[in-house]
Amino acid sequence: MADFDDRFARNIALFGKKGQQRLRAASAAVVGAGGLGSFVLMELALLGVGRLSPIDDEDLSNSNRNRFAGAWHDDPVPGSAKVDLAERHIHLIDPSINVGKVKASLFTEEAFAAVRAADYVIGCFDDDGPRLVLNELCAAYAKPLFDLASDVPEPGVYGGRVCVAWDGTACPYCLGEVDVKAAQRYLASDAERENEDAIYGVKRSVLGETGPSVVSINGVVASLAVTEFMAAVTGMRKPAMLVTYRGHESIVTKRREAPSPDCYYCKGLRGRGSEADVERYLRMPHLRGKRGS
Repeated sequence: MADFDDRFARNIALFGKKGQQRLRAASAAVVGAGGLGSFVLMELALLGVGRLSPIDDEDLSNSNRNRFAGAWHDDPVPGSAKVDLAERHIHLIDPSINVGKVKASLFTEEAFAAVRAADYVIGCFDDDGPRLVLNELCAAYAKPLFDLASDVPEPGVYGGRVCVAWDGTACPYCLGEVDVKAAQRYLASDAERENEDAIYGVKRSVLGETGPSVVSINGVVASLAVTEFMAAVTGMRKPAMLVTYRGHESIVTKRREAPSPDCYYCKGLRGRGSEADVERYLRMPHLRGKRGS
């Protein structure tokens, strides 16, 4: 216990020993262990969270090396699973942390089970399809969700945001932080997407969808999320429902306006568990194992 108190003395000075014990007793699933998720996992490990479950189906690529926290220069590409790198980094920080890594897409029973088993869930997705499904899964099982996004929507504009679905009063959907059309397209079958392509006269699969991604922007968004997590779990305060980082303006803002009061996910679905049948996504052949980052 003395070693525990010494290791986390500066934490305890902020939120007390009881707060640190709450962190140690907590489990967090981080869905998406890439540029954002690797930072989140590192900070949660340093914070002293007792169990961490990185969930990701991808291996490290050379283009990830500019922002993946915990990747070494000689980690082989291909051949280095992101969840393996995350586990290594966590245990270099604190080997006593219980790591339950899941090398799988969100759209697998293994990932769903890890989310259901966690006390808290942090989503780090690029796509709004898995973002919407994770929101639905967390609402159904009443899991607090921290949804992160970094973004460079146009040249010269960059930043990100953190949405928190804590107690059924707000979520990424009712806060307007999910592009429903983009989510529907992601979740559609190949035939449905081909029909849409025919309508628009272009195969959208040939359009470039990757953009800039920089370590410092990811780091700021991850730190904002972990700060809200820390404040909520230790009992310092309730987390903010939406924190937005506008890096190009050097400002961080907090949303104060209430979201829609009749959100389906917050009000109609929350706490229904298996009755909500979010697991139906696992029975859709075109989604089975689909990349969810």
